[in-house]
Amino acid sequence: MQLTQTKYSRILILLTALAVTMFMTLPRIMFMAYLRNNPGLRMNPITWGDLASKSLFAFLVAWLILWLNTANINMATFFRTIRTSKFSHRLVINILLFLLVRWLFIISGIPEESALRQRKGAVFLFNISLVLEVCLCILVAEIYRLFRNNQEQRLRNEMLLKANAEATFEVLKNQVNPHFLFNSLNTINAVIDKDVIAAKKFVTNMSQVYRHILNSAGRPVITLAEELEFTTAYINMLLERHSKGLLVDLNIPEACNALFLPPVSLQVLIENAVKHNVVAVSHPLKINISEQDG
Repeated sequence: MQLTQTKYSRILILLTALAVTMFMTLPRIMFMAYLRNNPGLRMNPITWGDLASKSLFAFLVAWLILWLNTANINMATFFRTIRTSKFSHRLVINILLFLLVRWLFIISGIPEESALRQRKGAVFLFNISLVLEVCLCILVAEIYRLFRNNQEQRLRNEMLLKANAEATFEVLKNQVNPHFLFNSLNTINAVIDKDVIAAKKFVTNMSQVYRHILNSAGRPVITLAEELEFTTAYINMLLERHSKGLLVDLNIPEACNALFLPPVSLQVLIENAVKHNVVAVSHPLKINISEQDG
């Protein structure tokens, strides 16, 4: 996932640098067309070579500015470590980079508009266009950083919520073992002297319940068919304990059996329903398990 995100960021930086270059080159193209349509101005026309060299230069500057302002880089210096994750550090880097690019322009002799005969005018226009390009790239990079940080924060929140839900559910599942075992043994003790066959059925259902708990340990989800098989055995144990005080209506279409849900989740709901309500023959508890809208 990290590799995919890095590749996506690189492609986005390249496309953005290309868009900035086109934005900066468009006025030059319009000026070149204007000079060609007005030869009476007696100004030197802008050649395609000049246009290509300045466009390439603008693209490299845009790509470098965008990359430095979107990447998280730590650079050790004699004074302190510069971190591009901090805005103040990025600001210093941008100023130094602007001066470096300006110096490279001067020593390379890349012309501005060839229509301008005076070098001072060319340098002035170059400085203006360079400042605009750098500011535009910084603005785009800051927007991208805000968007990326917001997405990362949302992802961290989702992961924390998921971890919290899994921990809470794990606690509920762990509560099944001692609590459920204690009640089951009491039921067996009460039934075994009265009805041996009922006691054997109860033990069979109990073994099926614990087998399911052991088999589903460590599995994030199971099919509804597996959960219903386990739940049916658990319901039979509850009916043995509460007799006519508990009524369970299980109405799930077969088309839903392939759906997934966390293991033991249905059992926990039924257990809480029995635990926190009155279960008596005079006041029977009715539990309805059904499917609604998928």
